[in-house]
Amino acid sequence: MKERHLFTLLSVEAAACVLFCILQRSLSGLFSTLIAFPFEQIGAGLRVLSLSGAVGNVVAIILYMLLGLIPAGIWGFLHWRKKSEPLDIMLLVISALLFVTLYYMINPGLLSTGVPGTGKWSLGSTFYSVLLGYLLIRILLHYKNAGTEKLQKGLWFLLGTVSVVLVYGIFGQELGGLLQNLETVQKGNTGIELSDGFITFSNLTPTYVFLFLNFAVRILPYVLNIIVVFLARRLLAAMKEDLYQEESVKLAGKLSHFCVWTLAFTIGVDAVFNLLQLFFQSRLCQLEYVVAVPVFSLAFVLAVLLFAKYIREMQRLKEDNDLFI
Repeated sequence: MKERHLFTLLSVEAAACVLFCILQRSLSGLFSTLIAFPFEQIGAGLRVLSLSGAVGNVVAIILYMLLGLIPAGIWGFLHWRKKSEPLDIMLLVISALLFVTLYYMINPGLLSTGVPGTGKWSLGSTFYSVLLGYLLIRILLHYKNAGTEKLQKGLWFLLGTVSVVLVYGIFGQELGGLLQNLETVQKGNTGIELSDGFITFSNLTPTYVFLFLNFAVRILPYVLNIIVVFLARRLLAAMKEDLYQEESVKLAGKLSHFCVWTLAFTIGVDAVFNLLQLFFQSRLCQLEYVVAVPVFSLAFVLAVLLFAKYIREMQRLKEDNDLFI
């Protein structure tokens, strides 16, 4: 996928996530949680169709069966083409789980949970955990004995997938959390409004400001990591052309320096936000301190630095070898 195509995909995803967050606030019964999408909406549609009459009920049952059999149909197609693996038997399990998920989405009143309001969330989480587990293991098995070119191609698409997850983190998870926090603060505190004749403000204004600041702090690593993904994909493209060319070395150095700067900047911003919150905490109705221990980010930065040094060293050895020849 070219960079502009990936950027278009991420823009569409961001817009869809924002729209879902808005609908979640206004139509909570139909858009309760993103993890239940699209099963919740499909279930609601099939329920309306089923209750419309005898013909509608038959059509709803047929659609229900066809949707539930999609994973099993994929397994049958792979088996027929003799491209199936023993792991693909999990598609039958996923198909059965899809039937269960859709059934309870159509009839949410039949799903009893100890914690009210978590039924759809638990169904969506379970289904996606099984599906993603199968897909990840399938991908690992596919690339287990792959050559260099195939691994580069796989990493190229994996980085694109990572960027999709990061965009969801910004506009799905974090934006949804911000809207939820704003709603909670608004409902839990009346807020005395004051006016100077021109601007009306509330004693909740500092809290709102810090909620937006906290949102900015939380999404900063996602934004910077998206830039890292695009730099890494550019580096892979250069390496595919020629590992030893000067462009590859420059891009590897640029990526390593940016990763170091990203980690240091993120840690610094977290510290500054905590200091500001401590200073203004007497005027805030909600506090959320950020204490991050970026062990995996630090390991990733060290790995990138080591990788960049390897590329420089390999280029130097090649130049020495060319001079010797």
